[in-house]
Amino acid sequence: MKPRHLFTLKVFGISLILFLFGRYLLQGYVALLGIGTRLTNLYYRFPPDIEKFLYGSSMTVIAFLSMTLSTPKMPVPKKAGIIAGGVTVFFIVDLFFVQYVIFPFRRAPLDENFLLYEMYICIKWLLPFLLWLAPSYPFLSELINTPRVDEKMA
Repeated sequence: MKPRHLFTLKVFGISLILFLFGRYLLQGYVALLGIGTRLTNLYYRFPPDIEKFLYGSSMTVIAFLSMTLSTPKMPVPKKAGIIAGGVTVFFIVDLFFVQYVIFPFRRAPLDENFLLYEMYICIKWLLPFLLWLAPSYPFLSELINTPRVDEKMA
């Protein structure tokens, strides 16, 4: 089996396993964000339907985790570092946008038609790919189908 096919199957398999635990991942993520918001503002409270809003964030974390765990020939400590750094970036982005932009303290929530809201959605969906691709790039050479030049002909 070609490495890129094996990579795709691994991403699919790991994603399915993580989706099975997606609800618990989301609840844990919301709990961590709650701790983060209390550290920055003791009086801030999430709106009651925050889990619906952050559902997409948990799915992007699953995509990031599955791509990182499936990357071939990457040492486990490197994967652990990428995952720790990536989850931290997800956390900071969500913490900032949820607390200060989308659901600001003592103000009405931001409407979905505002540019900042749309920026948040774009960032949220691009982030898993950027956080995975940048540090994993040196390990992805076998996934790219490049023609090899025969040394005798060169």
